[in-house]
Amino acid sequence: MDLPSIARALGIVPDAAPTLSTLAEFPTPSPAPLPSPEAAHDLLDACAFRDDDRADLLALWPDEDWPEAARWLLDASYARIMADVGRPGWVDWPDLTSADDARVRCAPVYAFLAAVPMLLELHRSRGIPDDVTAATVADLGRHVAKTRRMFGRVGLDLPIWIALHYRGSLYEVGRLQYETSRIDDDSPQVPGLEHGTPVTRLHIPAAGPLTPEAVDASLARAGEVLRAATGEEVQVATCTSWLLDPQLRDYLPPDSNILAFQDRFTLTGQDGPGDSDVFRFVFECPEFAPDRVTPTTRLQHAVLDLLERGGSWRVPTGWLKLP
Repeated sequence: MDLPSIARALGIVPDAAPTLSTLAEFPTPSPAPLPSPEAAHDLLDACAFRDDDRADLLALWPDEDWPEAARWLLDASYARIMADVGRPGWVDWPDLTSADDARVRCAPVYAFLAAVPMLLELHRSRGIPDDVTAATVADLGRHVAKTRRMFGRVGLDLPIWIALHYRGSLYEVGRLQYETSRIDDDSPQVPGLEHGTPVTRLHIPAAGPLTPEAVDASLARAGEVLRAATGEEVQVATCTSWLLDPQLRDYLPPDSNILAFQDRFTLTGQDGPGDSDVFRFVFECPEFAPDRVTPTTRLQHAVLDLLERGGSWRVPTGWLKLP
């Protein structure tokens, strides 16, 4: 497929054309099985869309007037989702944030909506608790809402993230999310774990305070959920996040939730640049742009203070044993 031509038809910037390659193996996909908008309210409820996002999605609902390129994008995205069920690791997805046509930006959202019944059945067949399934499915609405806050319009900034859920690789258990994984050559070095050992990668959704009680409750259930998801015992969780940066100790009070979270982990000594991550998660700013943000919280002031002093934030990796 001619990716630059498809990118032009979709109205995305030329630099984003290579990101379409993950869909190129589906040149003539079958139509995604979307219900009519009138019959879609249960799906929209399950995905927990905010009212403004829900209204936009209903107004844009795919029909015969959709451009051919946008319809291909939707159907190829659905084909990608279904082909990847059970596939480990991450799979690239297109970057559509530059498209002016909201139908293009929302095509993956409709593809994920069409695949919700598959995801529900996958969870049911694995014995995943209902509340975990509900929270996992609802992450789509959370990320569509975040995309609007970041870019000022409806869409989905990171379909690559939501795709993890639909492969059966990520589960939201209370306050935390758990991604199934194994120790390989690129994994954090955890003492005593051999190549191929099942582990979980821990993620922290933007879902309110990170209280010790909420973290305790999530960790206490993680082993049971991961056993149902993988059929294996998972004893160790790794976490790669700016939240583990020790420099935060210079700015936050000793009793802060973030520092209590840090204290649970043993750092591996591996880290990477974190300024862009911090701006995305602390300011919900899609790029590193100190001049474009106004701090209003202690954490936001801390982020900018370190940068003004010539420092930079890091993304360390740590590990802990599950209860």
